[in-house]
Amino acid sequence: MPPNPITIVGAGLAGLTLGRCLKQHGIAAVVLEKLSAPPSHNYGLTLHPWAFQPLLKILQMDHGHFQERLAVDSMQQGIGEMFAGAMAPAVSTNPGTFRCHRGRLEKLLQEGQDIRWGHTFQHVTASSQGLVVQLTPTKSLEAEILIGTDGVHSQVRKSLAPNIRLKVLPFVVFNGKRQFTKTEYQEMFESKLGTRTIIHDRHDDILLEISINEYTSNHVEISYTYSRPAREIDALHKPDRATSGATDIPDEFYNELEDLKDLQQPFNDVFDAAKVRKDRVLHWLMRSSLGGSAEVDHLAKQGVLLIGDAVHAMPILGGEGANNAMKDGVDLAQHIVDHGTGNLQDFTNARYQRWKDGVEESEKRLVEMHGLAKAFS
Repeated sequence: MPPNPITIVGAGLAGLTLGRCLKQHGIAAVVLEKLSAPPSHNYGLTLHPWAFQPLLKILQMDHGHFQERLAVDSMQQGIGEMFAGAMAPAVSTNPGTFRCHRGRLEKLLQEGQDIRWGHTFQHVTASSQGLVVQLTPTKSLEAEILIGTDGVHSQVRKSLAPNIRLKVLPFVVFNGKRQFTKTEYQEMFESKLGTRTIIHDRHDDILLEISINEYTSNHVEISYTYSRPAREIDALHKPDRATSGATDIPDEFYNELEDLKDLQQPFNDVFDAAKVRKDRVLHWLMRSSLGGSAEVDHLAKQGVLLIGDAVHAMPILGGEGANNAMKDGVDLAQHIVDHGTGNLQDFTNARYQRWKDGVEESEKRLVEMHGLAKAFS
C-alpha cells in the first residue's frame, strides 16, 4: 500500500510552493484550503531573488520569463521595477528584486496540484498508520505528516501550539485601493513614477506608500498605505481589535490626512481625505510571532510542522513574509526529498535561527522605515 500523502493545510504561498515542489519530485501531497474557491489576490508584493530563484528550476522557467509573466506591470511590458531613491532607506532594492502580482503567482503555483477547496482543518490525532486530520465531525483523512502553512491566523498552530501568540507592534497602518482610467493614470502618475511600480514619501515619522497593483486594458489599480508609530495616547492604535474590525475606520484617521501639508503629486491626490473616504480602506495590524524552539521541536517529533507565517509571522510593512514562506516551502521539499519524513526536527533545528533572525530583522526594518532610531522590545 502506498504511503498516505503529505497533508498541507493552507493554500497560501508557503503551502503552494511546498506542494508544487513535492509534485515535481513525484511525492504525493494534498493541499487543504478552507476557502471554497481560489482567492483573487489582486495586489503586488516585493519578491527577492533569494526567494524565487530556487523555485525557477521547479517551474522550468528562467528569471526573465518569470519576471515578465508575473510583474504587476507586465501588461505594459514592464518588469516591476523598484528604485532605491524612491523607497524608504531600510527597504531592500537589490538587483533582481521586483514587484510581483500575487494572484498570478498563486495561479502559477496552483497548476497541477491536488488542492481541496472548502476543507477546513479542525484538529489532528495520531493513529497506528500516521495522523488523522479531522475536517468536520464526520469527515477526516489520513496523512503521513501534516504541514501547517495556514498563515498568521493558523488554525493548526492554535490547535496544537496555543502558547505561540501573535505580538501586535506599536504602529498605526491603514491601506486603501483605488482605480484610475488609463488616461487619469497617465495624467497624474506617469510622469512621476516613470517605470517604477512603488514609491515612498516620509513626513517626520509618517510614511506614505503608493504602489501599482495591476494594469489592465481599461484601468490601473493602485494600493496606498499610511503608517506611523503609535503615540502614547492614540485613538488609532487598536492592538486588541477583532479581525472583523479591520473595516472600522475612525474619523481621526481622516483628520490626520487633512493635517498633512505640502504633499507633492501624486501623494497629494492619493491621500486627499475626501477621496480616501470613498475608497475601501483597511486598518492593518503589524503582527509578528515566533514559536519557541522547544514547542516547534515537540510538534515535529509528532509529524507536524509549521512553516511560513504560521510559525514566524512578520509585519506586512518591512517584513519579508511572502519571500520567507516561499523559501521555507522550497527548502522543506528538498529536505523531504533528501531525508524522507521521519525526522522533521532536523529541518526545524537547522532552520530555527534563520526564522528568529528574520523576525527580529523585520521588526527592526519597520522601525527604520519610519526614521526611528531604536527598535522596540
